[in-house]
Amino acid sequence: MKNPWRLIVDGPGDGRLNMAIDRAILTACDRGQAPATLRLYGWDRPTLSIGYSQNELRDVDRVQCERRNIPIVRRFTGGRALLHQHEFTYSLVAPIPHPGFAGNLTGAFSAVSKAVILSLERAGVLKPEMVGKEKRTPGKRSPACFSTSNHWEITVKGKKLAGSAQRRLNGAFLQHGSILLDKDPELAHSLLCYSSESEKKRGLKNLTSSTLTLKELLPMKPEWTELVPCFVDGFQKTFPGLWKPEPLSALEMELVKGYLEEEPVSSRFCSTC
Repeated sequence: MKNPWRLIVDGPGDGRLNMAIDRAILTACDRGQAPATLRLYGWDRPTLSIGYSQNELRDVDRVQCERRNIPIVRRFTGGRALLHQHEFTYSLVAPIPHPGFAGNLTGAFSAVSKAVILSLERAGVLKPEMVGKEKRTPGKRSPACFSTSNHWEITVKGKKLAGSAQRRLNGAFLQHGSILLDKDPELAHSLLCYSSESEKKRGLKNLTSSTLTLKELLPMKPEWTELVPCFVDGFQKTFPGLWKPEPLSALEMELVKGYLEEEPVSSRFCSTC
């Protein structure tokens, strides 16, 4: 029997809803009640997401977020803060074990990165490559996701094009990935806290110089909808199986409703940097 895969193409959506849907799929898959799922989506407004364990009081400037009307959401995956604005986002959920993935975090990262590389090549990107241990971008800790390239992420010409983060439960894992269509490093940088003025200047320099976008790599910035068939093909080629477009189940919808009723990150702030 072929491995079952579900495809969900959602388009631009609300940040909290996006995170709730991904978490619901992961929870259902962990319970054995959802198949391996690839979800493709975007963001209907600029939104700052922070990693599951990231300290928002230390890393995020709430005053600037409120001033610029940018909501803050917490991802169920790890990693650091990321402004979702001009990007194409994927989430992949799969049971553990699964024949398409090695039984550990690095094996899953590597397999998904291969699918992303193939998808980017379908879109016309030349020579995207996976960051190995020997190529990891050095540097001090930064609150920004795209300030450095970590293991198994995607770079072109030595600069980061796609970031990713993963969360593993006992019976399933979730990997988020963001591909930059365009960028506004000044805006992203203004939403974050740094320990000193020199760190702040260095952070903006790194954020500006260490990233590339599809707008810079391709003759024209692709529309979100133009990337969908590239990623569907890239992931289907990498993970052969019985792929079907299917909506969320009743269980997943109920989980989403519950997660949306939880207290949002922004309401928990009590101080700023």
